[in-house]
This record gives sequence, structure tokens and C-alpha cells, in this order.
Amino acid sequence: MPAPVVIVSGLGAPRIAAVAYGLSFRARGHRTYAAPQRLLGYGDLRIAARLVDDEVQRARAETGAAKVHLVGMSLGGLIGLYYLKCMGGAQWVDRFVSVGGPLNGSSVARLVALVPSECVDAVAQTTPDNDFMRELRAAPAPTGVRMFSVGTIGDVMTPRSSWDAAGLEPIETPYGMFPVGHWMLFTHPGNHEVVARCLSMP
Repeated sequence: MPAPVVIVSGLGAPRIAAVAYGLSFRARGHRTYAAPQRLLGYGDLRIAARLVDDEVQRARAETGAAKVHLVGMSLGGLIGLYYLKCMGGAQWVDRFVSVGGPLNGSSVARLVALVPSECVDAVAQTTPDNDFMRELRAAPAPTGVRMFSVGTIGDVMTPRSSWDAAGLEPIETPYGMFPVGHWMLFTHPGNHEVVARCLSMP
């Protein structure tokens, strides 16, 4: 039986977005789980990573699987990578796929980070020189988990300089169109197939 898939939503996307995204994996025989979130993803990313662990452990307990697959949508990819590198999550994860994740940080986030509010903690933490990003870069590469980063052309939110990160196998798909490539990552069937192959390749 295929490993269960835990999906982490992106910034501003409700949990139901991860549930809907999981339909393509359920059609391939996976049980899917949507990680809980707070403040629609705008809160502290370290807290978000702890919520990912809660869902990973729930998926393992309900299915009896030793390990899960972890898929992060947009900012969920950054949260997932932090969970693996900085919270010991790699011991519970077989495959990790970041889809359009700002794994190297986001320079655009500097503008929003000037607003002093708890609801933009997540945005501030994605600036390349933030302590969250420094901690992530300094952490050792996780062992025992195969990691992929999927991006597409026409993505103005997360260009290749942001999603193509050290230690992850980069995959650029053709299923994107300027300026909506970022959203096509989660809606185009071709991109669903790319992620599914990442979870199944030997």
C-alpha cells in the first residue's frame, strides 16, 4: 500500500486547499492528510512546523506506516523543509516534495516584513537574512529522506532562484504560464503528475 501523504498548505490558503490538492494522490491509492494551521499560515513558521509533526504522527498512528510522504504547497514547502532539517522530522518521512516553495527565502517579503504584526510573522521569516532562514541554512542535511523541489516557468511569486535549493533534486515543469505559473503548480494535472512521480520513483 502506498505511503500516506501529509500535505502542508501555503500562505493564506485554508486547510481545505490541502484537502482538495490531495484528491490527485487519493486517486493513486494514497491516504492523505492536511496539516493543521493557524492564522491561515501567517503565524510563526516554527509553530507551523510543530503542527506538521502532529499530523505526521496522526497519519502514522492511523495507517500503521513507519514513514509518510510530505508535500508542501508554496510556503508549506519551506515549513516542511524546516521540519525535516531542524526538528528531526526526517526520521518519519520517506519522500519530501516542495511545490513552489521559497526555500532560499523571498526578497519580495522584505516589503511586507516592515509591517509590525503577528499576522505577518511568516512573511518576515522568509526574508533571506531572517534568523529563521539562517537557522535553516545552517542545519545539516537530513538523512534517510529523498527530497525534491518542483517549480515552473512563469512563476512570479517563487522564481527558480527561490525554489531551487541545495540538497533537493530540482524539477522545473513546463506546466506554467506567466504570470499565473505559481497557481498552476497546484491546479494543472501535468504538475500533479510530476509530484506523483516524485513520490513513486525508485
